[in-house]
Amino acid sequence: MKKQITVLIISFILLAGSLIPTFQMVREVWIDTIISSRYDIHHAYEEQGFEDIIDVQEIKINSKHIKILEEETGQKAPLTYWDKEANVPPGDIVRIHLLVNNKEISSSDEIWLSNRSRGSRYFSWLDVLTVTDRITGSEQIKIVQRLTRDDAAMEDRKWKIITISSSGNTIKEDVVTYNERSENKLGVKLINFSGTALMAMGYYSDIMKGYPSFVFPFIYPIFINAVGFLLFFIALSSFIVKRESLRGFSTF
Repeated sequence: MKKQITVLIISFILLAGSLIPTFQMVREVWIDTIISSRYDIHHAYEEQGFEDIIDVQEIKINSKHIKILEEETGQKAPLTYWDKEANVPPGDIVRIHLLVNNKEISSSDEIWLSNRSRGSRYFSWLDVLTVTDRITGSEQIKIVQRLTRDDAAMEDRKWKIITISSSGNTIKEDVVTYNERSENKLGVKLINFSGTALMAMGYYSDIMKGYPSFVFPFIYPIFINAVGFLLFFIALSSFIVKRESLRGFSTF
């Protein structure tokens, strides 16, 4: 009996230390699977036949003409790590105005323009996406814009997502913050897809967004969790077998 109790205690210890990260991983995969299966997401801008982050100031999607107006501030952006790697001068800080069919649809916000020859002028700050709901068949345009600076802490970051209906008559604006991102799961998917996240983020936890290694997640928590369940069932089976044998013995 003592042996079974020892095995049971070890299984509880292993499960207690691995169940939470395992649950977080399963939840992230499950939510992403649901979002990906329901929504068909694409970059609205194409260059040489390939979708890419928007790199022009005007784009037409069906009957909707989207224009990005840049208001100069006279300021230069701090050099980022990527600017230093590319050995380029600092980009301009501008306020951008978003217009649909010549009508401004949101307040203007500052962004840092990129001077690098590779990547979009608006890379990591702004993108225009098309989203089709496979269940309802509705098509929408989503403009995703990061509102916080490159050097802002992850927990302080926020974005705005402007939704334009297929008719162009309905325009909705949502603000997504890192700390409350789970309230807008499609928003999280769009932010990651648009490249405006800077660092990929999960719906509740970022546990699935790091680089995998042999230790994590294969040894911990997956292997540890599997061993914990195995030991639990071994101990439980042993208890049942022992109880049945004692019951059979008592009948004589």
